[in-house]
Amino acid sequence: MKKIWKGIGYVLGTIVPNITFLVIFITFSLTIVSRYVLKAPVTWAYEISILAYIWTMFFGVGKAMSQQEHVVFGLVYDHISPRSKAIFRIVGDGIVIILMTLVLYPSFQKMLSKRMVTGVLKLPFSVIFAPLIFMFADIIYRSVLDLIKVIREGVEDEYATPEEISE
Repeated sequence: MKKIWKGIGYVLGTIVPNITFLVIFITFSLTIVSRYVLKAPVTWAYEISILAYIWTMFFGVGKAMSQQEHVVFGLVYDHISPRSKAIFRIVGDGIVIILMTLVLYPSFQKMLSKRMVTGVLKLPFSVIFAPLIFMFADIIYRSVLDLIKVIREGVEDEYATPEEISE
């Protein structure tokens, strides 16, 4: 079962963002060719590229967290003791876990209640924003892993990966 969840996480957190980024690039290129070479702009390309961008962001945030490629404010953090860093990480992870947990269910309810559709492709907003729920769950999961790692081992330069916690 653990292997299945790991595979699903890999597909949703790595493969899907790569595919959606490729969709952004292709639709952007198509838009340029269509508009400036063929002199016939395509109306759906902008909507597809925005959708792909949203999905890239929502599905890719966990990967960014696991590789420490997310936005951080290191001005103070980089210059404090390892013990203070551990406290910062524990407090930060705790705040993130609490806030993401609080918004997960209401966001899910709101997403399901939306009956709006996009302007050109008529895609339901519930489908477009479905990856938001995955993003919240992934952030909670990775923050819990990091919290466990910091409590067990103290501060290191990397955030915890699922493999490290299961060892």
